[in-house]
Amino acid sequence: MNPDSWKGGLIINQNQTQRAYLVLADGTVFPGDAMGAPGEAVGEVVFNTCASSYQSVLSDPTYYGQLVAQTFPLVGNRGIVPEEVLPLGETAPVRANGYIVREWCDTPPGLGNRLTLDAYLKRYGIVGISGIDTRRLTRILRDKGYFKGVITPALGDFEDLLARISAYSISGAVAAVSLAEPVHIFCESAEYYIVVPDFGFPRRMLPALLRRHCAVAVVPAETSAREILERKPDGVLLPDGPADPDDNPRILENIRGLLQSKIPLLGIGVGHQMMALAAGGIVGEMARGHRGSNQPVRLLGTKRVMVTLQNHAYDVAAGSLPEAVASVTMANVNDGSVEGLEYHSFPGFSVQFTPQDSGLYSDTAWVYDQFLSRIHDGGLRQ
Repeated sequence: MNPDSWKGGLIINQNQTQRAYLVLADGTVFPGDAMGAPGEAVGEVVFNTCASSYQSVLSDPTYYGQLVAQTFPLVGNRGIVPEEVLPLGETAPVRANGYIVREWCDTPPGLGNRLTLDAYLKRYGIVGISGIDTRRLTRILRDKGYFKGVITPALGDFEDLLARISAYSISGAVAAVSLAEPVHIFCESAEYYIVVPDFGFPRRMLPALLRRHCAVAVVPAETSAREILERKPDGVLLPDGPADPDDNPRILENIRGLLQSKIPLLGIGVGHQMMALAAGGIVGEMARGHRGSNQPVRLLGTKRVMVTLQNHAYDVAAGSLPEAVASVTMANVNDGSVEGLEYHSFPGFSVQFTPQDSGLYSDTAWVYDQFLSRIHDGGLRQ
């Protein structure tokens, strides 16, 4: 046995022999080993800094159209639940276009009925690559911004390969990952009724509402403001989702209708961005974006800093909303970008990050509590 394949009792990449290549749009080539399904995958190359939640990353709809590189060097050592059931009764398909890792574990301890990472990718037809220098890739993406790229089994006609990369674009992302029909989630002793348009958000945020005695209706992304309001909800949560928030004019028009209704609103991720657009703000593409579970966010006017989960390449331009409309409440510690907004012209507030409310990861759970507190108080900030 190759000693390099033995790491702390785990056999790493024991059976990987087929070569593969990650090619970036600028011509940079990373040779590696094929994993997952055979074939070729084109997408926007991004990195994620999470250490252990690789199944959550792969099934997160906000990664639609992307080739996700995991910065943590060893992935897959816990195996994967083959048919993970999400709160809406769905199983968790892979939403990313492709997956990039340094090493993956071939024989997780106590595998039982779990799948290896390689088998999981094959099940969903997802192309992957292992054995590349992910630290070098991350530095390139960090310093130069995000590139489109391709995972391919052969370099072949290199100019044609670069042309296919250049021609790729993410379009129709929200429609591709949104529910087609409304789904209702009931809970005992419900005190609130919340409607959530499905922009393609991570389903794991729903239990946070259920634990707070909320009945929830998740509706298709382009459900009109009139149809939402006819449900007579106590509040509307505009959640996260993939791609450019400005690519969804019908959704923006619906949000404008919700702003005029004065119903309490909470925006998260792309919902935060689209709420700002609907209110007259500006959203632009960032040089580097925020992806991963360790983005530091400061609550302005305090010394409080939260470590947050984010995945986005766009942000709300500081100063694009007049003070009479909204105030910035939070900022990213690393780059000063807008992370939170408090609206004055309607009862709403928004955050760029995804609030976490599970186990030890709960320092941003207060966002859900504040939303329900405002509903209880009539929607307006006290």
